[in-house]
Amino acid sequence: MGVKRIRKSEELTNAKALAILRELASTTQLTEEQRKTLDYLEKVAVRTPEEAENIVKQLVEKFGFTRITAIQLANLRIDNIDELRTVLSYLERREYSEGELKEILKVLTGQ
Repeated sequence: MGVKRIRKSEELTNAKALAILRELASTTQLTEEQRKTLDYLEKVAVRTPEEAENIVKQLVEKFGFTRITAIQLANLRIDNIDELRTVLSYLERREYSEGELKEILKVLTGQ
């Protein structure tokens, strides 16, 4: 058996990865790693693929986040400014004003 090569790489939200694995599971037998990943994603995915992608798009366009940072934020259920401030302190090198944090939180919570 030859070495498998990666043909395409793309950053995905947990919700999108879950949808892809569910579709794959409907047509083929999943490997052990795929089954474990599917089980994990079913527990942690907090949005639909469409909701998550919409949040990512807004975070990139409105706040200038990189796609990977926006995906990380969309993958989490952040409920308040303190949680958001803590997460951003690990993802970004800049400080955010209270107003910016409120606007980002609105995007994340859909309010």
